[in-house]
Amino acid sequence: MIQLISRQRSHAVGSNSNPKRQRVISLTSVVFRQQSSMQASACDWAVSEASVLREVQLVTMAVRALIFSVCFFSSAAQAVGPAPKESRETLLLVVGAPGAAEFGEEFLEASEQWEKLAEARKWKLERRDQAKSDKTAREQLKSSIEENASAPRLWIVMLGHGTFSRNIAKFNLVGPDVSSKELKSWLTPVTSQIVLINCSSASVPFVPELADRRRIVLTATKSGSEYNYARFGKYFAKAASDLKNDIDHDKEVSLLEAFLAASDEVERFYQQAGRLSTEHALLNDNGDKAGTTADFYRGIRPAKESLEGKIDGALAARIILISSPEAIGFPEEMEARRTAIESEIDKLRSRKSFLAENDYLDQLEKLMLQLAELYDEAEEK
Repeated sequence: MIQLISRQRSHAVGSNSNPKRQRVISLTSVVFRQQSSMQASACDWAVSEASVLREVQLVTMAVRALIFSVCFFSSAAQAVGPAPKESRETLLLVVGAPGAAEFGEEFLEASEQWEKLAEARKWKLERRDQAKSDKTAREQLKSSIEENASAPRLWIVMLGHGTFSRNIAKFNLVGPDVSSKELKSWLTPVTSQIVLINCSSASVPFVPELADRRRIVLTATKSGSEYNYARFGKYFAKAASDLKNDIDHDKEVSLLEAFLAASDEVERFYQQAGRLSTEHALLNDNGDKAGTTADFYRGIRPAKESLEGKIDGALAARIILISSPEAIGFPEEMEARRTAIESEIDKLRSRKSFLAENDYLDQLEKLMLQLAELYDEAEEK
């Protein structure tokens, strides 16, 4: 539930402010406040979430970011809007041994979708599958990781089969395979933020091996015993490039939204086929080595608690895969400023229960004003 708390400041809206800025300031104290009871039917002001969101869309994308920040993890995207002219992110696309021809076709289709996404986002792309190279795919992957160890963000997408035997998990490459332990050793010196998506069967051991606070690890399975062919990679590649998976209607698809959408498609496949699901994708982005499955969410918000660790998703929600042309683009310097403000909102939210209500709202309003002004500045560029 939410309340619209009108607390306009006379000093905030000067006579020279444009109409859009005035409306931004007048709504900067739109605050999501969870009620003590999940059964609460309405807030005191009888303002529905849908009506507030409609108003926010009329005002500015700035308040849209604030709603998402306050309501769930304070995590608006780190990369919003059209891709930058020069992106320093790198995608290592690892295509494994197909085995049967039908699997090879699916791996090829998924890899082509990732290549299109990399082109659209202007990422550096390196494909590792031993094609046209004297090095094995394993050697290529190791070299690529070493060469891109200082990139701000390193994507490693693994499309193929996997195995788990004698407590050793491996991704099947053309030639020698790579284990989770070997990959861990290769990634240890890397200073980049890492997003690793292992779409193979029996891939969950890669989570405890690779999990770290600066890393996001997705696996197609939640158990090493889920060893049948995994379809998660096929559906994730499609979800990452399709705006219909914009679950929160903010004109962008985040890594979290793609994960949830792909997981939903996997579940739908098994239901329609009348088969028991043999794969359950896992997301870990808080470094606790536990991971979270899609059934913990309602929309993009956690709907239940985990007994094994904290619910993941805050970091994944900040990474945008595709944006509508209507989304606001942020230069690198402004992205850093926005991230800093959002981090302050995160910290404030964590201290909410220790603050008096008015103190909390005053601090929140200050941060919201800063973020609204930043969005307004970005929109004018």
